[in-house]
Amino acid sequence: MVSNTFRSVFFLAFVCIATSPVSAQTVYVAGAVGADISLASGQESFGFSTPMGGGEALSGAARLGTVLNDRFGVELEVSRAGETRNMSRSGGPRPLAGALPIFLPQIESRTRITTLSTTASIRQQAGDTVALVYLGGIVFHRTDSRVDYRGLRALPALGGSTLGPGFTFGDFAFDSVTPVGVVLPSTRVESVRYGAGPVVGFEAHLGYGEHFLIVPSIRMHSLPASWLLRPGIAAGWKF
Repeated sequence: MVSNTFRSVFFLAFVCIATSPVSAQTVYVAGAVGADISLASGQESFGFSTPMGGGEALSGAARLGTVLNDRFGVELEVSRAGETRNMSRSGGPRPLAGALPIFLPQIESRTRITTLSTTASIRQQAGDTVALVYLGGIVFHRTDSRVDYRGLRALPALGGSTLGPGFTFGDFAFDSVTPVGVVLPSTRVESVRYGAGPVVGFEAHLGYGEHFLIVPSIRMHSLPASWLLRPGIAAGWKF
């Protein structure tokens, strides 16, 4: 599916470039670095929070674009981010002496997002070497997720000893008697999700000399149950 999408987008980009007058177009390539900030929903109840894949990670991107008639343009961007990692664990209640073993659930989630976006742009020339660019288009995304479900079973102290005050499960710090902790088997769930959604953004094309570009930018992608905010800066070369 990914390879077919890449072929289709590159074909569309080639058609846009090939069908425009040569004298009226400028083609550029750029490499960008930035941050992927995932804004996801979550919930917390009874001291236990459920990770939903939100977080921050470094990302890198490659771009191919063309400017048509100094006013409109099209751009293709491929980006891949690092892993975002979330950990949740319940603090648990304070146990009474002789209480039954208490189960402490723990969830660790890892998420990596790859995007392919096609955008059209409107340019506003703000100076001889500065152009403001407003983007809008479609993003195709792939989300690789891995969730590990673990558990710790805390056992009361042996020999009828009572647990002193300050006994907490969240930090595993005990004032009197340290109970025995048993690690339960873990379960891992891996998944890959594909989807598509809208993307909008803003860029400033800062020219240095005849060919070199510096492009600070910010984009917002729509993902399933979350938003992806991507600020970054790119270095480019125009032909």
